[in-house]
Amino acid sequence: MSLSFKGHTVVVTGAGGGLGRAYALAYAARGANIVVNDVSKDAAQKVVDEITSKGGKAVVNTNSVADGAAVIQTAIDAFGGVTILINNAGILRDKSLKNITDQEWDIIQLVHLKGAFSCTKAAWPIFRKQKFGRIINTSSAAGLYGNMGQTNYSAAKMGLVAFTKTLAREGVKYNIKANAIAPIAASPMTATVMPPDMLKAVGPEFIAPLVLALTHPEGPDSTGRVYELGAGYVTEIRWERTKGALFRTDDTFTPSAKAASLPPNDAAKPEVRYDGKTVIVTGAGNGLGRAYSHMFAKLGANVVVNDVSEKGAKAVVDEITKAGGKAVAAVASAEDGEGIVKTALDAFGGVHVLIANAGILRDKSFLAMTEKEWDDVIAVHLRATYKCTKACWPIFQKQKYGRIVTTCSTDVMAGATGVHSLFVNRARLSPRRERIAAQGPQKLVRAKPAIRATGSKCARTRNRWVLRACASTIPASPSYTSRARPSLCVRTRSSC
Repeated sequence: MSLSFKGHTVVVTGAGGGLGRAYALAYAARGANIVVNDVSKDAAQKVVDEITSKGGKAVVNTNSVADGAAVIQTAIDAFGGVTILINNAGILRDKSLKNITDQEWDIIQLVHLKGAFSCTKAAWPIFRKQKFGRIINTSSAAGLYGNMGQTNYSAAKMGLVAFTKTLAREGVKYNIKANAIAPIAASPMTATVMPPDMLKAVGPEFIAPLVLALTHPEGPDSTGRVYELGAGYVTEIRWERTKGALFRTDDTFTPSAKAASLPPNDAAKPEVRYDGKTVIVTGAGNGLGRAYSHMFAKLGANVVVNDVSEKGAKAVVDEITKAGGKAVAAVASAEDGEGIVKTALDAFGGVHVLIANAGILRDKSFLAMTEKEWDDVIAVHLRATYKCTKACWPIFQKQKYGRIVTTCSTDVMAGATGVHSLFVNRARLSPRRERIAAQGPQKLVRAKPAIRATGSKCARTRNRWVLRACASTIPASPSYTSRARPSLCVRTRSSC
């Protein structure tokens, strides 16, 4: 039975060719009104002409997806509303991390992620009012698994996964369903990176059936899901937690601790030390950043304590130096990666480890969230991590040594109401780590994401249940010559 979309209005972004064109034609053939969005007027008009020549209804929109209000307004003006949104628009600016420019980073985030945010934000109140809406966000295998030379693209694509999951949670009450797809298909964009014989086997027409099924009013009860598909193959992607390891959270919980030895934690030999190494910790004026700074300093590292709060950064530096350690303050936004790295070079002559920890919250429901609140969280969590990593990268490559820890979040895997911007960024850091790691092996540069659950200043606004277990992360007056050590709590959903 052919699914009918009669009476529905579908907005398809990036619909001048490839996947977007396939979606537009498929929906129109089943009775839907189509808004064909593309920055190329000629390409969009050609698709509209194809649709109308067969008796369908379609109009052109040439606004940037970053102006989502204008895109959705076209649907309202032409057809009186919108019921389905396909966020498909995309571009490529592939470069290795070493060679990528800030402009090439920013334009990818603007089109892929900010564009999806902007269009969805404009459609959201309409979907809520009519108690019906369907959203498809377009991720990528590069976002799910990482890919060489695509730190910018992959970060944006994984961000769309967390965005989708959070939209799904907020949309349940209003019959709004959101799903993400990671398609492999021939398109003007993939034609630049895929060989001709492969392009023939992965036509966009093999992606459209699932998209239409997921967005039909009587389609499968699917929301917040991620599907990988192409060439007739469809599979759902899911997160899986390993068995893990449990440590006793006392003064024996150090980097040398070995798991499954309760109590206490046995220590590996030789002891893990950071003598002669310089560590940058962003957002280190309080909470986790402060804990990291003390731990590294206690183990012999030179520590650069970054924070926007001069008082907070200098207080941590004073604590470290009074305890016999070495530290300097870098008072700046974490977006000033070059300046923070310069502080490390001026004070200690190098940098070996980056702990990208800085973060803020701007919790709002999607309906109430402002563009500035979205942008602020993107800037601190994601762009700052990119800027600091970019500044460290040539140093790490030259010395053939570097370690990077990016900070993710537990809720990016399932979504949570009111925190779209945070979880979008935290998710983007995970695949970005995969791309960084992919580019690092030859230079012995390693990157890992840390998914944290602890009593930090950022988490304190939400995770009050964690505070009881993590109330005294660092002693009030630590001494690196005594047995006083940081006490940390690692919590999974099942144990602490």
